[in-house]
Amino acid sequence: MTSSTLAISVATAWLAVGLVVGAALLRRGAGAPAALAAVVVWPAMVSLLASGPALRDIAGPYGAHITAAFTALRAAAADAALAGVLDPVAITAVEVALRQADLRLAAADRLLADPAVAADDGAGRLVSARAHAAEQIEATLRQLVTVRVQVGLVALAGDTGPVRAHLAELAARARALAEVA
Repeated sequence: MTSSTLAISVATAWLAVGLVVGAALLRRGAGAPAALAAVVVWPAMVSLLASGPALRDIAGPYGAHITAAFTALRAAAADAALAGVLDPVAITAVEVALRQADLRLAAADRLLADPAVAADDGAGRLVSARAHAAEQIEATLRQLVTVRVQVGLVALAGDTGPVRAHLAELAARARALAEVA
C-alpha cells in the first residue's frame, strides 16, 4: 500500500466516522451546524453523545421555552446571509447548560412537592435558591432574543464581535447556573 493510498483510506475513514457522529447528533437533537461540524471535528463532538436519553427529550419547567428559544436561534444561524456568525458549538454548550439547570429546577420542584421537605426548617432556603435559579434561566432566555437581534444587526453591518462576545457571556452565565445550586 502506497502512502497516498493510506492517506486516502485514513481520510475516508475519518470522514465516515464524522458522518456517523453527525447523524447521531442530529438524532439526539443537536442542530444541523453541530452535526456538520462533527463531520470534520468528530473527536471533539463525541462527548455530546453521552449515554441516556437525549437531553432535549427530558424537560423541566422551562423545557418548552428552551426548545423554542434554541430552535429560533438555530434558524437564524442557518440563514445563508448569516453563515459563520454564530458558533454552533457555543450554541449547543449554552443549550446543554440551560437544560441541565432546568432539570435541577425540576428536581427542586419534586422535593418541594414532598410535604415533609416543605415543612422542614431549611425549605425556605430551597425555595429561595429555586427562585434565584429560575430567574437566571429566564434572564438567559431573554438574552437569547437579544443575541438574535444582534445577529440581525450583523447582517446589516457585518461586525460579528458583539454577537460572539454576547454568546460567550451567555455560556458563562449558563455555566454559573450549576454553581447557584
